[in-house]
Amino acid sequence: MIRFLVLSTLAAGLFYGLYCLTLRRDRWLKQSQWYLLTTLWFSVIFPWFTLPSNLATAAQTVLPTEGYMATLDEITISAYASMRTIDLADIHLIGVALCLGYLLFQIGAQTVTILRLRRKHTVYRATDGYNIPRNASLVLLDDDTAPYSFFNQIVVGTRGLSDDELRCILAHESLHVSRYHTADIICARLLCCGAWFNPFAWLMLRELRAVQEFQADAASIGSCGRGGYLHLLYRQATGTGYGHITNNFLSINIKKRIVMMNKTQSRFGAWKALAALPVAAVLVMAGCQPANGEAVEQEEIPFEATNVDESAPLDANTDEVFKVVEVNPEFPGGEEALYKYLAENIKYPVMAKNNKVEGRVYITFVIEKDGTVSDAKVLRSVNEELDAEALRVINAMPKWKPGTQRGVPVRVQYNIPITFKLQ
Repeated sequence: MIRFLVLSTLAAGLFYGLYCLTLRRDRWLKQSQWYLLTTLWFSVIFPWFTLPSNLATAAQTVLPTEGYMATLDEITISAYASMRTIDLADIHLIGVALCLGYLLFQIGAQTVTILRLRRKHTVYRATDGYNIPRNASLVLLDDDTAPYSFFNQIVVGTRGLSDDELRCILAHESLHVSRYHTADIICARLLCCGAWFNPFAWLMLRELRAVQEFQADAASIGSCGRGGYLHLLYRQATGTGYGHITNNFLSINIKKRIVMMNKTQSRFGAWKALAALPVAAVLVMAGCQPANGEAVEQEEIPFEATNVDESAPLDANTDEVFKVVEVNPEFPGGEEALYKYLAENIKYPVMAKNNKVEGRVYITFVIEKDGTVSDAKVLRSVNEELDAEALRVINAMPKWKPGTQRGVPVRVQYNIPITFKLQ
């Protein structure tokens, strides 16, 4: 869960920062819209991606078959699965449920409002002479209700509006309808519900709303002229007219809209969106899980068996690591004492137990000439908590009786499989 939180926040932060540096101040509105939607989707989904199985296999560790893993049976650490307590995953799900509940409430309340208005007022369509999309419905109210659109429904309060101003408003809201802006916002809101903890996801949602308004402003200018539309925005900003010219989910800063209307498209602005591709590629390679849900493992630790000429004397100062020796290293008290030590000291991690994580961890380490344990590493990983617990106990082992080759103490590689199993 922590992995998802970190990677999702990191990805959204990188994409949002890249957007602010490239497309935010440019008038390539369609490219900005698709950039925000796709990168927001990617930021929420990609931590759950899996690498193709052939890539995962290429990265897996090949466990050594030499050494003492073959002579030492694996040790199994068992624990009873405890009653599930509230953890980070539960908190995330609670947040998702609350966000989804609020979104569904908003959609339901707006739907009920639209249905009531349709029952009480005349519903107009494009065939009635209004310049709206063919699939759209228009409800005109004799009050100062702020104009808005919701899916293919347009609602306008006409009090104080001239015919030209009504035409501007209808052009604005028709663009929202024809571009399915409500569906885009709901889709983005659903993604934000899945990443409610991620501030950059909500910032990208805000930018998407702004881009939609910029697109609708451009449509209005084309319909009624720049001067007339700016006058309409001025009335809105000063409060001398009616409410916001917006869809159901938006109230955008008037100054930003006017600034954007006066901008022109840069020459290479459309290509700026492609800057997200290398960022996405790096995130995928760095953060995606391999197939089958296993972590990508490190390459085999290069402990090479040493072939020694038995007729030649062995240098007592050699630092070679042996896999096979004449006299094996011995844990104090023998192999049975080793099993007892591991069983008594390894504790099943609470988070792994609560999440019902099981598996076999392979640990490799070196028994030095003086019997101390060094270079303990994970050969095959199962879970961060299980790996850390196995390494903790291995590193805390007492001194062994060192292994010897032709009577000389030498460094010896030792491999132990530790199985964590819930009952």
